[in-house]
Amino acid sequence: MKKLSKLQVYGIFAIFGFLLYGNTLTHDFALDDAIVITENDFTKKGFSGIWDQLTNDQFVGFYGEKKELVAGGRYRPLSMVVYNVQYALADENPFLGHLINVLFYILNGILLYKVLDRILPQFQGFLKGVQLPLLVSLLWFFHPIHTEVVANIKGLDEIMAFCLQLSTLWFVLNYIERNEIKHLLGIILSFFLGLLAKESTITWLAVIPLAIYFFTDYSLKKALRAYGGLLAAAVIWAGIRYQVVGGGISSVADNIMNDPFLEATTSEKYATIMLTLGKYLQLLIFPHPLTYDYYPKHIPIVGWGNKMVLLSILAYIFLAVVAVWGFFKKNIVSFGIFLFIITLSIASNIVFVIGAFMNERFVYVSSLGFSLIVGFGIFKLLESKSISKNVVWSALVVIFGLYSLKTISRNQVWKNNLTLATHDANISVNGSKSNVMAGGILTEDALKLSDPSEKQKMLQEGIVYLQRAINAYPEYIDALILMGNAQWELTKNINQALPYYYQILAINPYHQNTLQNFYIIVEQSKNSDDKISAYQTLLRYNPNQVTAYLNLGRTYGREK
Repeated sequence: MKKLSKLQVYGIFAIFGFLLYGNTLTHDFALDDAIVITENDFTKKGFSGIWDQLTNDQFVGFYGEKKELVAGGRYRPLSMVVYNVQYALADENPFLGHLINVLFYILNGILLYKVLDRILPQFQGFLKGVQLPLLVSLLWFFHPIHTEVVANIKGLDEIMAFCLQLSTLWFVLNYIERNEIKHLLGIILSFFLGLLAKESTITWLAVIPLAIYFFTDYSLKKALRAYGGLLAAAVIWAGIRYQVVGGGISSVADNIMNDPFLEATTSEKYATIMLTLGKYLQLLIFPHPLTYDYYPKHIPIVGWGNKMVLLSILAYIFLAVVAVWGFFKKNIVSFGIFLFIITLSIASNIVFVIGAFMNERFVYVSSLGFSLIVGFGIFKLLESKSISKNVVWSALVVIFGLYSLKTISRNQVWKNNLTLATHDANISVNGSKSNVMAGGILTEDALKLSDPSEKQKMLQEGIVYLQRAINAYPEYIDALILMGNAQWELTKNINQALPYYYQILAINPYHQNTLQNFYIIVEQSKNSDDKISAYQTLLRYNPNQVTAYLNLGRTYGREK
């Protein structure tokens, strides 16, 4: 059997790319798409907003000002510029965004195969036409943990970054072999653009030298200029980024939704980090259930005595031993472990707190390390004479079949915000983020209904989710204000709604949205005694509320 041609390999990725993710093409915008597209003022300017994206923190177009929400800020202008082009061409039609994600994902698979085929030429092995590079690439390509990235338009930053990381390695190999200036320029440009796509590209400053060491015979001296190109691109990027978003990575969060370790001790923080690192391994081995909500308190704060933490520690000690042992032998498994750990490190919360315990998208690139290890293991089994090849092939069919079913079904959950929130809230039962999102959407949709019974039913359903969020995180302002709103819409009784607003005012007496909502519903009340009591209570929280004095006087004068 002959080795598959390039065109045949490209066709495999194109066909399976659309088979796996074609059902996302009719999906709506979801989750963080609002931040980067539908509610981003810079994006909605189309072509004229491109300069704004290049010269501002990623959140400025959404919030209207620079906000210190997450450590180090976010500067990912490359994907933001693509969103501007998409908006200019398709306005708020999500089809183009989903199509571009699928096409870039197919390109990811093709580039991955090309790079692996180049650095693993000795593994053309069994049946000759089926090679380790293709096996590894397909294992990575089919893995369901990538659904969050591909099915969510916002995930384009991850996909583009990986394309450019692989391209950089390709140019490095070309330059070392041929010593041509065009390939050095390719290194600088592709690595620079990769950093503009996503900051995590910086980890490839370590990955690329390791790949050269493990899979080539080039000396450090011969590769030095190529590494110099990487550093030059990194320095240029760092200078631009500093001018736009500033420097430093200190924590700026004032609530656990932006810093989940805010209420944890240092010991608990690192124990919980080990828990999440173990969770990543579990999801790579057995990707079920998947959720977008790994926020408080779906992931609990734990101590070192937790059984899963201890298991995670043992697993990573084992991986470290295998990686070090295989380093000097240039073993593929060793490289896979190093790749996994290095690329995950920047999102691990060990270096700095990233604003979430974990997310599936954070192992988009790191999962390649897992696929390398699994692919190499299967390759060896197929070469072995002690095990039936039919058994191995059958296992592969089962793996790819289960991966496909999970990917296609998981994509359906990303259909829109309501589907995503209500589904994942029932996985992350203690997750504040999914529950508050589900409750908020249901409350908003209930107000659009004309049938009173249907409206009441939907409001009650939304309140269940909001109560879950409050139970998990009693100081969650978003949940409290939505609960107050929902209770008012359900009962039209301010005594049912206002206690939730008071909880917010106890945290922040000047919270503008709460004060605005407070005045709206109190003025709609028909009971003057309830109104008087409400204004008097408000003034105990915030004695400087001029409007409250005015409305209190009017209530006495007009109604009493």
